[in-house]
Amino acid sequence: MMRIIAGEYRGRILSSLSGLAVRPTTDRVRQTVFDILSTRMDFEGIRVLDLFSGSGSLGLEAVSRGAGTVTMVDNSRKSLAIAEKNARILGCASQCTFYQADVFWYLRNTRQEFDLVFADPPFKLDTIGEIPERTYESSVLKPGRYFVMEHGKSSTVGLNTGHFEIMKKTFGQTMVLIMKKFAWS
Repeated sequence: MMRIIAGEYRGRILSSLSGLAVRPTTDRVRQTVFDILSTRMDFEGIRVLDLFSGSGSLGLEAVSRGAGTVTMVDNSRKSLAIAEKNARILGCASQCTFYQADVFWYLRNTRQEFDLVFADPPFKLDTIGEIPERTYESSVLKPGRYFVMEHGKSSTVGLNTGHFEIMKKTFGQTMVLIMKKFAWS
């Protein structure tokens, strides 16, 4: 069972897909990530991008804490249907945009900029290591803003310290990267 941890929708239950291939971000990980972010940024009115959005728990948590809009991108129609359902149940669907698309295609083709970008890819994704660099190259993340990515501890993820200030947190077999894009980037 997933729930919204804080903010306007605190305690509200979120739906999710079931099955071994689905790995939603745990409440513990979300709590820690948002605790770290809330000491570094104000959520009020920000624009959020939730890549590999699944049920939308990360983006919807940001909306609950004051984000103005969230764009959710996932290649699974079933996942996006759950995310849309969750947004409707919370009453924030008007703040959400949903794209069924390959994340790498979206990063190459969008011209939008965001204040906060989440990426929670399948841990077995062959191209998982490319996500930080592809996100940086796409310019979706505004300079001085944050990119948060989850991956398995055993995954090799390329990190360019010339592009991001990087903080790493480990939760069992899950690694969370919280990266601030350098303002001069």
